[in-house]
Amino acid sequence: GFMMTSAQIAEVGIASGCEGGLERCICPRVTICATDTLSIILLALARCSAFFDYPLYMMMFLSKCHNINNVCRRTVLREWIDFGDMHKVHRLFGIIVGIETMFHSFFHMLRWGLNADNHLLWITTTGISGLAAVMITPLICWPMVVPAIKERLAFEVRKGLHYLSIVWAITLLFHSTSMIYYLIGIPALMYLVDYLF
Repeated sequence: GFMMTSAQIAEVGIASGCEGGLERCICPRVTICATDTLSIILLALARCSAFFDYPLYMMMFLSKCHNINNVCRRTVLREWIDFGDMHKVHRLFGIIVGIETMFHSFFHMLRWGLNADNHLLWITTTGISGLAAVMITPLICWPMVVPAIKERLAFEVRKGLHYLSIVWAITLLFHSTSMIYYLIGIPALMYLVDYLF
């Protein structure tokens, strides 16, 4: 459940119940357990940033499906979508996701740190995959958008680092129990098939 009573949380067995006089709080699983007001606010900020990014994740992969985009250019969809320059979409969404990934991670790690739950970073699948994703993200984004890095690295190196996006997508498939398998898995698979054929 979304907002649970102290009795319901005690039944789950992760925490003893809501704190600070709250009648309801959130604790369906250990990685998203928020039993006080500050934890609920930090969890909301972290989760909203991830939910905001889901369509962007999809479009980052779909915008690079050149064969599919070429087919779409010859359909009526071209009246509403400019398939001719999807790189602008990819670049803009990549910058936003690069920022939002840090935002998302910061608020989860701050919440875990304040609640003395830092160990969740290395003992849970969510923590390990999130830590891997947040470490890979700068390697994917920064060489493409930060002028000082872009000037110092050859294009081939930057492009090679950019292919870490496949590893990044795989880590995200393990990060959440939500619809992320479909929201990232299908577009990433479409990108791979498009790239290979």
